[in-house]
Amino acid sequence: MEHGLADAYTDLGWGEAAVESVFPSGSHGRLPIVYSQNYNITFCGLENFHVFDAKKFAKVVKLLEGERLLTRQQLWAAVEATEEQLCDVHSPDYIRGLYTSSQAVAQVIEVPAVGLFPNWLIQNRVARPWRFHAGGTMLAAGLALQYGWSINIGGGMHHASHDSGSGWCAYDDLHLALRKLRRATGGAIQKCLLIDLDVHQGNGHERDKLHLKDTDLYIVDVYGAALWPGDDFAKEAIDVDIAIPLGTADAAYLTALAGALKRAKVEFQPDVILYNAGTDILEGDPLGRMAVSAAGVEERDQAVWRLARDLRVPICMVLSGGYAKDNWRVVGNSLAELLRSFNLVDSDGCAQPLWCSS
Repeated sequence: MEHGLADAYTDLGWGEAAVESVFPSGSHGRLPIVYSQNYNITFCGLENFHVFDAKKFAKVVKLLEGERLLTRQQLWAAVEATEEQLCDVHSPDYIRGLYTSSQAVAQVIEVPAVGLFPNWLIQNRVARPWRFHAGGTMLAAGLALQYGWSINIGGGMHHASHDSGSGWCAYDDLHLALRKLRRATGGAIQKCLLIDLDVHQGNGHERDKLHLKDTDLYIVDVYGAALWPGDDFAKEAIDVDIAIPLGTADAAYLTALAGALKRAKVEFQPDVILYNAGTDILEGDPLGRMAVSAAGVEERDQAVWRLARDLRVPICMVLSGGYAKDNWRVVGNSLAELLRSFNLVDSDGCAQPLWCSS
């Protein structure tokens, strides 16, 4: 299936010609990690009017390079998702609005001043990065089948649904990735466990589960009980619904997570895991208001990856939210620990299967 899978992702930068160089023998082969410098939003300083660090993705990559765990050349470059691809999940009217209206984009990022700028400028500086994030998640999901794991150093726009977006989330990249994966494998990959650990409820992909009547999608959502969006309609799509109180620290959080993962393991047998790893649970996050330490974030990520390893199911991880000043450092350190503890990169710099870790 290797060549056929690669060919199915030609439109996202992976094709038969690239198969032999995906993970070649010898040193410094490509890793199933996706990134693009186009992920990072810079727009005359206006991005600073929102607490989201729109340039954190580059900082994460730089940290991993500094740890000598990878080089920039080993990363897969995300390709901008096309309008046709985005309409696989989203309504044409919604997509058209994001392409043609700076006010529509301003509404998604919650910075009204952006709507005053010419649309061509907003497209280049704000809207196109979202489409790169979406393309990156779609590609990463396919790459996960190669070695049992993948990471998109971006993505996780879990508030976007088929006809709306908010909270810096324009496109439901998780559903886009899942639907692409199902088609690419001819249905061999069908049942998906989506684990959303961003502190905010993942109402976008939940609404899309209901809209698309996706009975093969099982959602675990652990989120802050008193936080936005509080979308009761979307909660109908959650299979394991864990609402935790503000101020929750490591012990209580990890206990709740362990119970959620245990229940999912008993109730559902997935073909793939999509992991939305928002880090706004971190202590000091201005929007999360939780008290989980950096070490707690690392243990959380380890717990999810252990589940994937134990089930021998491919896992695709996306970064999603996180608003603390040093969030990028916590994300980078947690990714570094995943690569080390699961032996995902060997001494020659080549990717290793998740199944090889003990």
